[in-house]
Amino acid sequence: MEVILDIIRQPFTSGLLTFFAGVLSILAIYHFLLYFQQKIRSYLFYSLYLFLVLFSILRFSSGRYQEIYIAYFRDFMYLLTEIIFVVYLFFAYSFLEMKKYEPRWNKYVLRANWIFLCIALFVHFVSYLVGGTYLRYLGYNFFLFYMPILAALAYYPILKKPIPLRFYLILGSLILFLGWLGPVLIYQLNLGKENFRIASGFFLLAGIVENLLFSLGLGHKQKLLLQENRQAKLELIRQNEENERLRARVQQKLEENVEILSKQVERDKLEKLTAQYERELAELKVNFLRSQMNPHFIFNSLNSIKLYIINNEKENAVYYLNKFSKFIRKVLDATREKVSTLAEEIETIQLYVNIENIRFENQIKFNVKIGEGLDLQGIKVPSLILQSFVENAIWHGLSPVPDKQLSILIEKHSEKEISIAIEDNGIGMKRSKEKNRQKFHRRRSVGLQITRERLQIFYKDYEGNYSLNYAVLYPEKVNTGTRVELRIPLK
Repeated sequence: MEVILDIIRQPFTSGLLTFFAGVLSILAIYHFLLYFQQKIRSYLFYSLYLFLVLFSILRFSSGRYQEIYIAYFRDFMYLLTEIIFVVYLFFAYSFLEMKKYEPRWNKYVLRANWIFLCIALFVHFVSYLVGGTYLRYLGYNFFLFYMPILAALAYYPILKKPIPLRFYLILGSLILFLGWLGPVLIYQLNLGKENFRIASGFFLLAGIVENLLFSLGLGHKQKLLLQENRQAKLELIRQNEENERLRARVQQKLEENVEILSKQVERDKLEKLTAQYERELAELKVNFLRSQMNPHFIFNSLNSIKLYIINNEKENAVYYLNKFSKFIRKVLDATREKVSTLAEEIETIQLYVNIENIRFENQIKFNVKIGEGLDLQGIKVPSLILQSFVENAIWHGLSPVPDKQLSILIEKHSEKEISIAIEDNGIGMKRSKEKNRQKFHRRRSVGLQITRERLQIFYKDYEGNYSLNYAVLYPEKVNTGTRVELRIPLK
C-alpha cells in the first residue's frame, strides 16, 4: 500500500507517467490499425485522441522529451488541450452512433464543435502574428467557459435516451473529469506543488481507467456488429429455406390439382388447365431463382450506398438510394404482375444498370436505341424478361473489360414482329464460358432455360412465335463482344 502511495505522490518520476504513456501508445496504434482494417470512424477518432493526449503529457516527462516540448511546443499547450476536447467529442458521437439515434442533436452538437475548433485555430493564428500570449490565454479562458456548456449539451441526449454502449462513455468520461478536476483546482488555487503532484497521479490513474473502459466499449461495439452480420446471414438462410418450402408446397399442390383434373375433364380442357399450371410453375421458378440471386445484389448495393454515407457523400447516397428503392418497387410489382409493357421493362433495366454502375464506378456506358414508329407502351412482354440477358452481359462479358459498353436496340423487323438486341463489347461467349465454367455455368444455364420456358409459354397463343439467337459482335477482334437478339411477335 505504501508503495502505491509513493507512486501516486511522485507520478512523474516513479514510472506511473511512463506506464500511462505506454498504455496510450499501445491502444492508439492498435485502434489506428483497426480503422484501416474495418473503416469504422470511431476507431480513427479514438486513436487520434490517444495520440494527442500522449503528446500533451510530454511536458510532464523528464530529460530529452521535456526539452523538446519546451523548446518547440510550449506555445501550443492551450491549442493542444482544445483540440483534444474537439476530437474527444467527435469520438463520443461516432462511438454511440448519434447520427442514427439522435440526428438533430448530432447535427447541432457537431456543428458547434466545428465552430469552436475554427475559433481556437483563428485565435492562436492571430496571436502568433501579433507576437503575444494574451490572446492565447484569453482563448483558453473562453474554452474553459465554452467546454462545460458544449459538454452538457452533448451529454444531454446521451443521458436522456437509452443508447447502446453509453455506459462505457458516461463512466469513462466521469472518471476522467473527476481526475482532471483535482489538478486544475489545485493549480488555480495555488495549493502547492506536492498536492499538485498527488492530484496528477490520480489523474493519470483515471486516464488509464478511462481508456480501458473506452477500449472495452469499442470491443463491445465490434461484438454487436458481428452479431448483426451473423443475424443477417441467418435471416437470409431462413428466407431461402422458406422460399424452398413454399416452392415445394405450391408445386405439390399444382401436381395434385393436375392429377385430379385429369380424371374429371375432357382432353382439350385438361390441356388448357395444364398449360395454365405450367405458366404459374414457370413464374414460380423465376421468383425462386430471383430470391436466390437478389440477396447478393441487394447487399452489394446497400454496402455501396453505405460507403457513400460513411464518406459523407450525401448527394450520391440519396441519388443511388432513390434508384435502388425504385428498382425494388418495380421488381416487387413485376413479381405480382406477370405481364408488363416494353417501356416498363426498359425503365427497370436502366435502374438496374445504374445501380450496378456503383460497383463499376460508372464505367458502364449504357444506351437504348428505339426505332421510329414504335410505341413501347403498347407492346406487352413477360415481366423482367430482359433482366437475365443484361445481368449475364455485365457479370460474364463486361466485368473484366475496362471500357464497358452496353446497348439495347429495339427495331421493327416486320409488320408482325419486332427485334430486341442486347449488345456488349465484353470478352465474348467463348472466353466467358471457359472462364466461368466452374463458378457460374450452372446458375447461368438454369436462368436462361427458365427464360426460354417463360417465352415459350407467353407467346404460345400468339399468331407468330419468338426466336432467340446469339452471335459474336466483333469476330475480327478475336471473337469479342456478344449480341443477343430476341424477336417477338406483335398482336
